[in-house]
Amino acid sequence: MNETSKVKVPLTAKGHRPTFFDDPVNDRLIAMMMSMITEMWVMRERLDTVEAVAAQKGVFLEQDIENFEPSPERAEERERMRQELLDRIFYVFQEETEDTARGDNKETYEQAIDISADR
Repeated sequence: MNETSKVKVPLTAKGHRPTFFDDPVNDRLIAMMMSMITEMWVMRERLDTVEAVAAQKGVFLEQDIENFEPSPERAEERERMRQELLDRIFYVFQEETEDTARGDNKETYEQAIDISADR
């Protein structure tokens, strides 16, 4: 398949995001919080692994970590990773913005369900 024949697939699922609270803002905040908790746990688990392996091998001391100054390249990479993290956390807002731009809302979702049910 060549580059011109590839189909662009949206990165977000179509349809209305389920709601659990009367105010949809609460649902968005919970989604963001769950995303942050997931990211934090993955990072904490990886950090614990790195520290445990390094300690076993006698690679560095705790003070080495405290005194570390990243190079400009490393600082730039950290900024890129920080932005990716923020993108994942705020994904729910991006998804909603894309839904609005496509004209998707709860009513159009329910209409699609009704049409599908009639078939």
